[in-house]
Amino acid sequence: MSNTAGARFFSSSEVARTLGVSQVTLRTWEQRYGIGAAEREANGRRRYTVEDLERLRRMRALQAQGTGAGDAARLVLERSAAGVTAGQRRQRLAEAAEQLDLATIGGLVEDALGSLGVAKTWTDVVAPVLRAVGERWARGGDRNAMAAEWALAAASSGAVDRYQAPTPARTGRSPVVFVCGPAERHELPVKMLSAALNDDGAPAMFLGGLVPLDVLRVVAGRFAPSDVVVWSMTSQSADVRILRALHGEGVPVRPAGPGWRGLPTVGEPLPPSFTAALAGFGG
Repeated sequence: MSNTAGARFFSSSEVARTLGVSQVTLRTWEQRYGIGAAEREANGRRRYTVEDLERLRRMRALQAQGTGAGDAARLVLERSAAGVTAGQRRQRLAEAAEQLDLATIGGLVEDALGSLGVAKTWTDVVAPVLRAVGERWARGGDRNAMAAEWALAAASSGAVDRYQAPTPARTGRSPVVFVCGPAERHELPVKMLSAALNDDGAPAMFLGGLVPLDVLRVVAGRFAPSDVVVWSMTSQSADVRILRALHGEGVPVRPAGPGWRGLPTVGEPLPPSFTAALAGFGG
């Protein structure tokens, strides 16, 4: 057995519960397709590593796209899902969103994250589908479109939470802190931006919404961020007082999102383009 002191392992029951399959299925996949646990205990019990679990997550995600078990295992073991185009990913994601199928949405987004990385998952797959659904709702007030948008955003957010980004190198760089304005319900764009920075090896922290000003002060004092990005999608969630309070205390704040448009903000606004913002922080 390899030297794995200090490594995190999962039991068969934990993996089965996480993936939503039976332990019999896990054994079948290992026996038939060679995808399973890399380690065994002295008594023969399987011990799954974090990498094992991520491979099995991707296999489940490919199955959610309609790929057969054998082909899904092969693609994962080859560390390639190049046979699935961005257009196919968008189509399957849109179909799952219309059906409010949260599990399938999550699996599809997880597979895209593992195959494409965070930035391309957002720009090439998730954002175009969200935009199309949102435009349909805006045109006709279609409640089905509104529900599909909610399902896509909620399941995608969960997939980002589960995604294992590479551990950032210890470069001594200060982190970028992302926070949503009060009452902001559209957190996914900036959550993806934070995850994309981590994916590129740059330190970033996503705090979410409803973060009290005093908590932001503590975070800024403890981590000395290079920027505190305050995201607002709509004007209802854009609170200029937060920007001014932090700016007045020497915290490097940056407003981001269309909600700040026309308001008397302080700090350098983030570029509206996801790609431009990512490039600016990564530089």
